[in-house]
Amino acid sequence: MPAQTATLTPHQQSVLFPRAREAEGTFSVFLDAQEISVQTITIVNDPSQRILGITGRNTEGQDTVREIYIQFADHTPAGTTFDLTNSEFTSTRVWLSIKTATDTYVVRGVIGTLNIQQIFPQLIKVQGSAVVTTDTNPSGAVHSLVVNFDIHT
Repeated sequence: MPAQTATLTPHQQSVLFPRAREAEGTFSVFLDAQEISVQTITIVNDPSQRILGITGRNTEGQDTVREIYIQFADHTPAGTTFDLTNSEFTSTRVWLSIKTATDTYVVRGVIGTLNIQQIFPQLIKVQGSAVVTTDTNPSGAVHSLVVNFDIHT
């Protein structure tokens, strides 16, 4: 006997398959004290996981792509500061990925803070900042990262 199929409502689809939306606003990034221009900003609200995820992407030339990913609970109160040293087993994360023609790696922000100044998850609007030192990359170096964001969909 074949299984019945059901059509999901738009709300059910958004809960099961949250999609990234283009965000507008400011997303400034300083990587190792050098400002990088972010061309694309996306934000995802995943209600099943109760998280917001923000991605800023920078592309230079044809062979260098940098992505900064920030994730935290969507029910975070405004004015919250996260200590990344204590966030290993939480939903709070700051990641940096670098992809070049010869090298690809992802490092996590392990020291520093993530500050959420304003948050409106129902409108998908968030303002905050992060000052982070990453764990070591494959070459044994760490990166410093300063991010300020005030974005909305």
